[in-house]
Formats: sequence, C-alpha cells, structure tokens
Amino acid sequence: MAIYIKLLIDLVKSLIIKIVPEIILGEIMSVVPNQKDKKFTKFYKTKKIFKNASAKPVWLGWRELASLHKIYPLHNSYSYDPKSLDDRGKDRAERILSLVPKELEKINNILELGCYDGMVSCNLQRRGKITTAIDNRIDGFDNRAIDEGVKYLQMDAENLEFENEMFDMVFSFDAFEHFNKPDMVLQEAIRVVKPGGFIYLQFGPLFFAPMGLHIYNIVGVPYCQFLFSKELLKEYFNTKGSNPFTFENDQIVSDIQLNGWSLEEYRNLWKNNSHILRRIKYDESTDFSSLNIINKYPSCFKSKVNHFESLTVSFIEVLFRKK
Repeated sequence: MAIYIKLLIDLVKSLIIKIVPEIILGEIMSVVPNQKDKKFTKFYKTKKIFKNASAKPVWLGWRELASLHKIYPLHNSYSYDPKSLDDRGKDRAERILSLVPKELEKINNILELGCYDGMVSCNLQRRGKITTAIDNRIDGFDNRAIDEGVKYLQMDAENLEFENEMFDMVFSFDAFEHFNKPDMVLQEAIRVVKPGGFIYLQFGPLFFAPMGLHIYNIVGVPYCQFLFSKELLKEYFNTKGSNPFTFENDQIVSDIQLNGWSLEEYRNLWKNNSHILRRIKYDESTDFSSLNIINKYPSCFKSKVNHFESLTVSFIEVLFRKK
C-alpha cells in the first residue's frame, strides 16, 4: 500500500509542477514552513537565479581557482587494486542479473562495451554466461578475465565487428559518456542484440554535471568546465605536472575522451529509438550538492548551458528491451 501512496504523491506533484505557473510555484515553495522536499526548493531558487543571469560569457580567473581549490578537496572515485576491481565487477554483474531475474535462462551470450579491465564480464562468466568484452584500448584488461574464458577484443563500439542479432544482452558501465558518438554506439548495440534481448547502460558523471570533466584527482572544484577557460585549466594542469588534456581547435582532447553530451541529448536519443526499444527501467540520479556554485557564479553557466536541469543530473541508468 505504501508504494502506491508514494506513486500517487509523485503523480500529484508532477501534475502540480506542470499546471501551476513556475514563478507562482516557486514563491509558494519558498514560504511553506517545514517543507519536506527542501531539495526541490533549493533547485527552484537556483534555477531562477540561472534564468535571470547575464548571457554574456564569463570565465573566472586564477584567484577564484585558488580560492575554490582550498574549499573543494581532490578525490579519487575508484580504486584499481586487484581486489577492488574484482569486487566492483562482482557487484555490477549481480546488478545486471538482478534486473532480469525471470529471463536469466534465456540470457547466455553477452557483450560488454567499453570493458576496460573486463572484470564485470569475468564475473558473469563465473556465473555460467558466455561473455565477449570489447574496448578500444588493451592496457587495462585483467588477465583474470582471460583466464576465466572471457573473449576479449580490441574494437570500436561505433563499428562492431559482429553479425546481426548475435547477443542476448549488450551492456556497458561508465563508458557511454566517453563514446564520441553515443548515437552510433546505441545503433550498433541494437543491431547486434536479438529481438527480445536487452541493452543495459549505466554511466556518468555526465559532462554537464558537477564532476562532469572527470578530473577529480586534479581539480576538485565542481563545474570547473564552466567556471574556467580551457587555457586557464591547461596552465593549471601544467603547474601541477599532470596534464591529462591537449587542446585542438579549441576542443578538449584526452585519454579521458568525453563526448560532451547534455541530458537533453540523451533523452532525445532514447525517444528517437523508442520505436525499436522498450524502456524497462530508467533512472536519472540527481546531484544538488553544488548548486551554491551556480548561485554564486550564474553568468558562468547561462551562456554555456541550454537547459538548467542538465546541471543537476549526474548519472543515467537505463534498461531497454528490443522489440
């Protein structure tokens, strides 16, 4: 019963948001005492500041970078020791299998895109599945996956060298935001998966998110991709003796390789393929922890971001079934 009540509340909330004019809704939410969903109020207030900001492009300088650098510490999102790789691979394999419990016997031939170390496929192989893992680089692949029987291939996900409808499932973790042309990667995944088969993607942080530049161990400042120019970041990296980026034709190019897609572009991609893909599960993970940065420097964002919501969604998880 509780789950139905929550669904009803969410439905009513969404209808209110659509029907009540935004400016009126914001004023109401800002004065309601003991309002449970304080995150929504914070989101709205920041969105209002964003909308009213100057559209003239603004970049911060060295002084602001040094000041913010003291506030936001560096951090690493992952550990890459052998145990951490195996544990992460096991958790992700379990996640995949838990999504389709009634279909497990039908899912035998699985393809992983952007596998890097291959330990997710390794753990699926241990569960009796036949796994193929591809990546465009070979330096990270773990020998334990090869020993377990994973078929590893160096291959471009935009041009899969497989016949049509070969796999029962195609999946990818933390790679879709790195593919240069995710629309082509999805088309290839659709091509090689069987009718009735599954495509599972979990990825982030998205480029427009607080940590979207994927340089947590060099710059911990949220939204640094919008606050500081490419030239300033390049100079800063050089002073740290660690520069993961080169700059070609005013574009960031690196081993990290980010496609720069916004939340709206991904949403449109799902919509454009809804004729052949049925969405089984979908989740957008929001991150409101750094809205204060937007509040303080709104003009750094206004001319560079088309839709405010892109700044607040960090991760996407989606499970499709091919019709």
